[in-house]
Amino acid sequence: MSYILQTDHLGKIIDGKEIVTDVNIHITKGEIYGFLGPNGAGKTSVMKMITNLWKPTNGRVSLFGKTLETTSYEVFKRMGSIIEFPTFYEHLSGKDNLQFHCEYMGYYNKGSVMEALEMLNLIDSADKPVKNYSLGMKQRLGIARAILCRPELVILDEPTNGLDPAGMKQIRDLFKMLCTEYGMTLMISSHLLSEIESIANTIGVINQGKMMKEIAIEEIAETNTFYVELVVEDMKRAAFVLAENMHLSNFKIIGDSTIRIYEQGVATQKVSKELMLNDVAILSITQHTESLEDYFLKMTQGV
Repeated sequence: MSYILQTDHLGKIIDGKEIVTDVNIHITKGEIYGFLGPNGAGKTSVMKMITNLWKPTNGRVSLFGKTLETTSYEVFKRMGSIIEFPTFYEHLSGKDNLQFHCEYMGYYNKGSVMEALEMLNLIDSADKPVKNYSLGMKQRLGIARAILCRPELVILDEPTNGLDPAGMKQIRDLFKMLCTEYGMTLMISSHLLSEIESIANTIGVINQGKMMKEIAIEEIAETNTFYVELVVEDMKRAAFVLAENMHLSNFKIIGDSTIRIYEQGVATQKVSKELMLNDVAILSITQHTESLEDYFLKMTQGV
């Protein structure tokens, strides 16, 4: 399979410390790729290498089927990005900043600036100096600039920073539209798992600079783990009853009062009855299906 973006054994060492190790990413054309990881996991470092801001210590980056080199200038006309925080000419208006970007990129599609501003709900602020923009408005302007020249590939590092829930919903819908109607490919890093779960086709999980897993969202949904979660007063006695009286082995103790039972076909009524018969007070008992958050925590924290 050919990939629009691929990294092979990507690594980065700074001041003798290995901050990214053997990261392999595979992104196909037209998909939304969610890049997940705790703070400090290495997401931004990887994105800096993909956008040529940093040179890899090890491995390589391939964009549009060609290895990224120091002199790969033309390839960035096919890309848009936000890495860390978007920066602008603060004394210029939002519209002027976007027009300047078009000239820099050699992109002269009439009406593209106003279209991008409209997509990001910035028309009313188009002529205001960027220094008067709020954090959320600057983030929107950064996204507008990233998509302004109709790039084939968009790299976005925490793009919903500073946005309220309504703004996040709008951006989520915009990303889906860019993918389906404009054929763009998006790589989005985020710590907001629910945002990624609702839009991504594929996720990559990175932790402590290492790639833990790359998996399609559909595959997670198909293999979702069903479990029964118990909160009890006497943890030790509850665990004894589950193991000795009910002959269950596939359960996990979490903290001081929670047990998750992963046994297939176990009924909450049967569990409740057995625990009550053995004088174990149940504070709550619920059924769950593993979410992306559960999957993420399992990958990064072993929960």
